[in-house]
Amino acid sequence: MLLLSDINDTITRCEIEGIRRGIAATRRLYPDEHAEGFDIAGGLAAFTGVGSPLSQAYGVGSAAPVTDSDVARITAFYESRAAVPRVFVTPLADPSLGVLLARAGYEPAEYENVLVCDDYSRARRDDRVVISSDIPAWARASAESFLDRTRLEPGDDKIATILASSEGVCLLEARNGEAIVATAAMDFCGDCSGLFAGSTMPGYRNRGWHIVMIRDRMARARDGGARLLRATAKPASVSENNFRRCGFEVLYTRTLWERAG
Repeated sequence: MLLLSDINDTITRCEIEGIRRGIAATRRLYPDEHAEGFDIAGGLAAFTGVGSPLSQAYGVGSAAPVTDSDVARITAFYESRAAVPRVFVTPLADPSLGVLLARAGYEPAEYENVLVCDDYSRARRDDRVVISSDIPAWARASAESFLDRTRLEPGDDKIATILASSEGVCLLEARNGEAIVATAAMDFCGDCSGLFAGSTMPGYRNRGWHIVMIRDRMARARDGGARLLRATAKPASVSENNFRRCGFEVLYTRTLWERAG
């Protein structure tokens, strides 16, 4: 395994690159959202719509200390768009970030584990998993799985559509006959591959599909030349447990700070 700082630099760079592609996809598909982002303090503040899980700041404080004006600029960026200001803080961020966020009225709201793996011994392709070429069908199935319902309201599949339409994203689906039973996505950034958006349809849970999708993507990443795999999951979640069973290790826990209105 590489040094912690080197791994962190790699996954931060790759995550930010993926978010930039998400911003570009949002601009193309949903111009009324006025998606945009800007570089700040070694990171990226992104906006892809009010309430979007991509509308938050990533990697801030990763390269240098953060200033009061940096935090003020981030806050104004989101509040001027009627969005809750949200900033990820990692254990490797400059300590000034947490101090200044607290001073500006931010509080920890969520925790997320960043997982990595460079051991492909559990990688395994599965013939039931195929590349999806139907973005609307994949996005609909993904949204149904994440929202745990089969009747979607208009816009429920927006974030899935944005992810699916982002440059460089490979969409995968598992089928039981004609039915999509699980969905997942992956991307490449140099020799690092990100695994994300894994979900299983409600009627097919607890049958090992999530692990099947992880192991299949690991094999595809290996075959594509990736040396490092990255993923995120809520601490102590089923998703995290499945990644760990496939050889992933927790690199660190990061905190999402929010500023209430």
